[in-house]
Amino acid sequence: MNALDTLLAVIVVATIVVFGAMLVLGNEHQRKAIQNIANQAGRWAEHDLQLKRVKASREIQVNDPCAWLDSVVTQICGVSPNLTQLTPWRGSEQAVALVGVCNDGRRLVVTPITPERFLKAVKSRKVRSRGASAVAATETGVLGDKPRSVPVYELTVVTTGPFFDIEAGQVWDKTFSENLGVERLFMFEVPARSA
Repeated sequence: MNALDTLLAVIVVATIVVFGAMLVLGNEHQRKAIQNIANQAGRWAEHDLQLKRVKASREIQVNDPCAWLDSVVTQICGVSPNLTQLTPWRGSEQAVALVGVCNDGRRLVVTPITPERFLKAVKSRKVRSRGASAVAATETGVLGDKPRSVPVYELTVVTTGPFFDIEAGQVWDKTFSENLGVERLFMFEVPARSA
């Protein structure tokens, strides 16, 4: 009986190990199949979005850059900034920006340059203008008196909508008569000057 019990125990253990291995292999096969389906769905979604973007790029027309920026900021902040005007700004070291003036005195400075580079360009311009005159010394820069404390927002297709880069390119072309060349912009929200 001992030998028969041992043989049955070995057969049961072997059967459990074989079934366990079959389950592991089945689960791995199923995981790969699900991953393959997810990858195909992702590729289909990308292709579908590319087709929609190509079609939309011919149909999208931004006629009013100020209204466009107002709607973009509304999407980011949830509240309309009530832009009253939008003007191009050129600084030193090829620093460029759109400066939007809000109804409440705030300024929105939108640039394709990364915040670090833009702050550096604005700072270098301020340093050079310090010794110029008393009037120049009292003038604040495009980012105000404390540029490092100004909040910055990143504007991309993820944060503002799937056609942001197409619309931004049109706005940039209308304002600066040059190609934007990037897919993201950075917006500094400069507080109103205190009285």
